[in-house]
Amino acid sequence: MPINHSGFDHSKNAIKTRLSFADGLRGLAAFWVVLYHLAEGHHIETLKNMLPNVVYNVFFGWGHLGVAIFFVLSGFVMALTAHKVKFDFENAFKFIARRLTRLAPPYYFAILIALLFIFIKSKALHLNYTSPSLIALLQHAVFAQDFFNTPQINIVFWTLCIEVQFYIAFAMLVWFADSLDKRLNIAVARNMTIIATCFVALLWPLQLVSTVFWQGGFIGFWYSFLTGVIICWGWLNKGFLLKTAIIYCAILLCIGMIYKDSFTLVVAITASLLLFAGLKNKMHAWLNWGFLQWLGLISYSLYLLHNPITGASANIARKIISNGLYADILSLVMAIFACLVTAYLSFLIVERPSIQWSHRLKLKK
Repeated sequence: MPINHSGFDHSKNAIKTRLSFADGLRGLAAFWVVLYHLAEGHHIETLKNMLPNVVYNVFFGWGHLGVAIFFVLSGFVMALTAHKVKFDFENAFKFIARRLTRLAPPYYFAILIALLFIFIKSKALHLNYTSPSLIALLQHAVFAQDFFNTPQINIVFWTLCIEVQFYIAFAMLVWFADSLDKRLNIAVARNMTIIATCFVALLWPLQLVSTVFWQGGFIGFWYSFLTGVIICWGWLNKGFLLKTAIIYCAILLCIGMIYKDSFTLVVAITASLLLFAGLKNKMHAWLNWGFLQWLGLISYSLYLLHNPITGASANIARKIISNGLYADILSLVMAIFACLVTAYLSFLIVERPSIQWSHRLKLKK
C-alpha cells in the first residue's frame, strides 16, 4: 500500500465505506445479547428446560459475550477512523466529540424509554414509583453513573460508560504518539505506542493486576478495545505490526483457554476472524446478507432499547397464553419482533440524524 510522507495510507482502494463483515458481526452480537436477556428475565423457562445445555448456552446462555465482540469492533472502527489523520489537540478533541455526538442522542432516547417503561410497569403492578434524582440523571447524561455507583436506569448502560472512557483514552494515546513526529515517523511512533500499550493491558486478563484505579474504570477491559486497534492497523500497515497483531491474538487465545475466561476467548476469536477476513480480502463479502446487514445497521439502537421491551412484550404474551412451551415461543417471537421494530424506528428517527451530525465534525488531514 502506498504510504505518503506522514506515514499514513492514502490508497483509494484501502477502505470502502462499509465493512460488511464487521457490520454483520455487530448485528449478531446485538441479537445475541437480546436472546441472553430474554433468558435471564425468565421468559422462556419451559423452553430452556427442553433444550440441550449446549444449544441453550450457544443461543441464550452465552449471549452476554456479545459485549466482548462490541469492544473489539469499537477498537477496530476507531483505529480505522484515526488511521489516515494526524492527531493534534484539535483532531483529538473532534474525535471524541464525533463519538459523543454519534452515541449520545440514541442513548438519551433509550433513557427516556427505560424511564417510561419503569413508570408504566409500576402503575400496572400498583408499585411505588420513585423517579431517579436529578443528580442520577445528570450522571447518566455524562456517562458517569458507574463512577458514583449510581444504579443503572437500564442495566446495559454500563458498557456505554466503558466505551466513552475507551474513546478518550484512545484519542489521548494517538495524540501522544503523533506528538513524537519530530523524533519519529508517525507510523513508527504509533506502532511502538500501540504495541507497548497492548502488552501492558495484558496484565489484567493475565490476572497479574486487578485494580481498575477508579470505580467504574475501563482499564480491566482496555485489552479488548486495543485488540481491535492492533488488528486494524496490522491489517492496514502489514509488516511487523501485522506479525505482532497475530501474536497478540494467539496470546489472548491461550489466556482465554488457560484461565477458562470466556470473555477473553471471545475477544481473541472475534479479533482473529476480523484479521483473517481482512487478509483474505473478504471484509466486504463475508456476512454480506441483507438481514444481517440490516441488523448491524440497527444494532446500537437494538442494544440500548431491548431490555425493557423484551420484558414488556413477554408479559403481554403471558396475557394471551399463561404458561408452557407455546407461551415461551410466543414470548420469544413477540419480544424479538417488538425489539427489532422499535430499534428500527429509533434508528430512523434518532440514530440516523446523530450519525449525520457526527459526520459534520470532520477531522483535518
